[in-house]
Amino acid sequence: MRSRRSISDIVAVVLLIVIAIAAAVIIYMWLSGLIGSVHTSTSATQVKLEITGASVTWRSSNYSVNVTVYNPPDSPSTSITLGELEFTNGTMICSNNSVRPLSTTVTSTTVTPGGSATLTFSCSGSAAPTGTPVEVVLVTSQGVQVSYTTSITTIS
Repeated sequence: MRSRRSISDIVAVVLLIVIAIAAAVIIYMWLSGLIGSVHTSTSATQVKLEITGASVTWRSSNYSVNVTVYNPPDSPSTSITLGELEFTNGTMICSNNSVRPLSTTVTSTTVTPGGSATLTFSCSGSAAPTGTPVEVVLVTSQGVQVSYTTSITTIS
C-alpha cells in the first residue's frame, strides 16, 4: 500500500510542476506580445506635430490648401503623407496624397525636430460658401492625424 501512495504523490508533484511551467510559458507569451505591440507603436505616440496656421481657397472647382506645421524638438522627424479637407462635422470634402512643400527652400514633406514647414495640396470637391468652417487634416507616415480649423475663402 505504501508504495502506491508514494507513486501517486510523485505523480501529483510532477503534474503540478508541469502545470506551473505551462502557466509560466503562457504568461510569458502573453506579456511578450503585449510589450511587443506597445513597442511598435511608440513612434506614433511620440509624434507631436502641430498645425500653426492654414488657409483654404476655393477657385474654379478646386480647393487650394496651405498649411504651416511645426514639429517640436522632442518629436521625431515626421513625413506628411496625406492632406484632407473636411467639414467641421467630419464629412470629407476632398483629400490628396500628394502634399508638397510650398516654397522651394523646403524640398520634402519631412519636418525635422524643431523645424517648421509650409505645405500645400489641392483637391476638387463640391463648392462651399465663403466663410464655411472646415478642418484641414494632415496624416503622417506614422498614421498620426493633426487637424486645424479655418474657414474657406473664395476667389473669383
